Amino acid sequence: MIRFSLFGVRVSIHPSLWLTLAVLGGVFGTASMQHLFGVALFIIAGFLCLLSHEMGHALTGRLLGGGEPEIYLAWLGGDCNNPDTRLTRLQGVLMTLAGPMTSLLTGALGVLLLCAYVGDMRVGGFLALHFMLGQVPAGAWELGSPAALMFFAFLTEVCAWWSVLNLLPVFPLDGGQIMHGLIDSPRRMHGVSLAVACVLTVFFLVLGLWLMALLMVALACLNHRCRSHAPY
Repeated sequence: MIRFSLFGVRVSIHPSLWLTLAVLGGVFGTASMQHLFGVALFIIAGFLCLLSHEMGHALTGRLLGGGEPEIYLAWLGGDCNNPDTRLTRLQGVLMTLAGPMTSLLTGALGVLLLCAYVGDMRVGGFLALHFMLGQVPAGAWELGSPAALMFFAFLTEVCAWWSVLNLLPVFPLDGGQIMHGLIDSPRRMHGVSLAVACVLTVFFLVLGLWLMALLMVALACLNHRCRSHAPY
């Protein structure tokens, strides 16, 4: 475990986080030191995205309701715990929304740094858009250091898609928790979440995104179980 404090928030990192990011970064397909270096850059970018996400929850929750938040990062995600905070329903929604918004701002900062690095806003924006779509335009690596460009690519891509994923109205993702704060009936909330998860499972299967489809299946099963025991 790695432990430290940032902005007065205690952060704990389980080794499983590094393992998961390494797998997603393609460590098992490593064929050269250059590829391994790219995996390391992906791990750093993923860590910054996840940390900023949870810091958004922690700092907003502390600002609105006090307490002493703690962040725990493990596998492919994290948890912000602050049992002493006192939030209204609207404040809880704002705290939850602050997570994906902060990671989006981190991605936006990556885009600005990319634009400053290449020295042209239009070129930087063009590259960032393609990076977020998982594409590398022809001649991109000739605009500067491949390591710097690769890092900016990973940071913008991970922050963009991680934020979008978390805003999906599927419990317990942030979007589902926001919906939970806005809908009075837990049973109805889980019903909507279950329906969205099932539709997204089919959607991701059609696109061939098996990992995302498996995630949605797991979330659908969780919501089905929760809905069965939820009050009206």
